[in-house]
Amino acid sequence: MIPEILRALLTGVIAAVPIGPIFVMVVQRTLCHSRRAGMMVGLGAAAGDLVYATVGLLTLELIKSFVLDHQGVFMLVGGVIIGAIGVSMFTREVSLSLPEEKRQVSDWSCALQAFTSTLSNPAALATMLALLTGFGLGVGSRTPVWLLAPLIGLGEVLYWTLVTFLLARFLRINEKVLRIVSKVAGALVCVFAVVLVVRGALMLIGN
Repeated sequence: MIPEILRALLTGVIAAVPIGPIFVMVVQRTLCHSRRAGMMVGLGAAAGDLVYATVGLLTLELIKSFVLDHQGVFMLVGGVIIGAIGVSMFTREVSLSLPEEKRQVSDWSCALQAFTSTLSNPAALATMLALLTGFGLGVGSRTPVWLLAPLIGLGEVLYWTLVTFLLARFLRINEKVLRIVSKVAGALVCVFAVVLVVRGALMLIGN
């Protein structure tokens, strides 16, 4: 049970790591407004991913036998999807500017904007399914869905807590640093994707 709990937390962290609109929004809100505003963006995004994690876990549970019979294929496809995300992170041009950055924003509007942005992104569900499959969650798990899903959300919240803390206390990030971070994170995600692809390929060859 403990390894599954750790894998669930790690799933939440990896789901939050890609440097895209949410990350930029967290950085911008933290530096231009307050750490609390940045954290509310992170909480909104975590709530959206929690919805997708619950959907993903329930879906995988319903098709458990199919997933177990084709685990190698799922792992291979999941690795390719995650690899595409890593390549996108590595090559994407990032910017700290947002159209509404000079407006005053409320904490709840930050959370709601991040929540709706996450739910309106179909790739977020595909990413969550790939991560759940890659970490072996939702199929044959001894930990119930009602505990796994909040743990995934908690992993993401812990990640955003660390990010906003570092930004507010120690860092003054600029676009050059953000691009470097994006490339490093993208490279790490690609490495994780390669591991999944290799594992999936070995499973298919073994069958």
